[in-house]
Amino acid sequence: MISQLFILAPNGHTIVNKDYRGDVPKDSPEIFLRKLVEKSEGEAPIFNVDGVNYMCVRKNGLFFLATTLHNVPPAFVIELLTQLTKVCKDYIGVLNEESLRKNFTLIYELVDEILDFGYPQSASTAELKAFVFNEPAPISSGATATARMMTSLKAAPKTMSSKAVHKPIALRSDDRRGEKNEIFVDVIDRISAVFNSSGQVRTFSIDGSIQMKSYLSGSPELHLALNDELAIASAGKGGYGMVELDNVNFHECVQLDKFESERMLVLEPPHGEFVLMNFHIGSLRHDGQIPFRLTPIMTAVTDYKQELRLQVEAAFPDKYHGANVKVQFTVPKSSTGASVELEPGAKGQTSEYDDSTKTVTWVIRKFVGTASHSISCKFVVGAGSNPRKEMGPISMTFEIPMYNVSRLQVQHLKIVERNKSYNPHRWVRCLTHADSYVCRI
Repeated sequence: MISQLFILAPNGHTIVNKDYRGDVPKDSPEIFLRKLVEKSEGEAPIFNVDGVNYMCVRKNGLFFLATTLHNVPPAFVIELLTQLTKVCKDYIGVLNEESLRKNFTLIYELVDEILDFGYPQSASTAELKAFVFNEPAPISSGATATARMMTSLKAAPKTMSSKAVHKPIALRSDDRRGEKNEIFVDVIDRISAVFNSSGQVRTFSIDGSIQMKSYLSGSPELHLALNDELAIASAGKGGYGMVELDNVNFHECVQLDKFESERMLVLEPPHGEFVLMNFHIGSLRHDGQIPFRLTPIMTAVTDYKQELRLQVEAAFPDKYHGANVKVQFTVPKSSTGASVELEPGAKGQTSEYDDSTKTVTWVIRKFVGTASHSISCKFVVGAGSNPRKEMGPISMTFEIPMYNVSRLQVQHLKIVERNKSYNPHRWVRCLTHADSYVCRI
């Protein structure tokens, strides 16, 4: 059982406060925030202070916090909090501080239905619709990374603006007029790669997913077909042109009767947002899976001055582009100064050197496919130092809208419905972004 449930804003202010049992100190959010500051990055969001167990999920800067004195399985509570974030997003459309405050009563109603005196009940979006009567207030989605990505896709076929996918599943009756039955499918590739100092790939993997958000009325049956040439667990023996996945798992609503023979997923999608399928590719299958190639060149200008020249090349077709591209690296801590220079005629690029952290940040707003850009950093080091050993790796983050390196595609999405007038809109999109993209110097 759970003693307390809180939703905290990024600045630590309490948005939602539910104290079910009165057996935990009232200042537990302050204790949690102090402990959070002390914890190192990457530590599990679970700890015990004075006999109180604190378990937290962070989403979009918000803290979903549960406390208890009892020996409750942490994985169960983390899963419950994660599901709570999904339900809130389904019902209010956008999960941020502003939307939570504007939909204050709706959030409390959801929490009361999900937890009854600290005991978990149902956390299903579809099941909760029968018990939740408050309606969401309209909210702007804000300029999130995803929103900016989808704004850039307005002219692309089969895409829709981010405002559509950010609408709540429950609308006022007067807001429903003119609303369409819609379903959104996103194929997302998350890339992890490590390059050596020569720019060669040392490790590579893709953790991907097919995410779906359903605004369909009723419970229609969906037929979603993937690539015909799809091989699973083929150990690299799938043949030329095959899309090879090392392993996959599916949402519980998926029927796999036709998957082996036709690569088709049959399902009745639940209301709201869910992950239809997860997949993993554990190694590099072909060079086309590398979206960006990084080549660092370190040279000694003088005995005391070093220069790092970094070239980044886009290896994907020029009809696509990278968005929100950021490259960061650190110069040796012993260096006394650094200067950064972009290539001549650089447009849409910025560079910055932070002397307090010895970090160079290079931002490229739009990186067109097949293009190549470079940056030069000169820094002063002491005699006898080894700058290569002292410098940290180069890290890169990026998004490539409407492009996926796994080549996994939704061939068609058919909605089976006897009523011929039932013609919902279907939107299929794809995205590749960096999970961990690192080059050693």
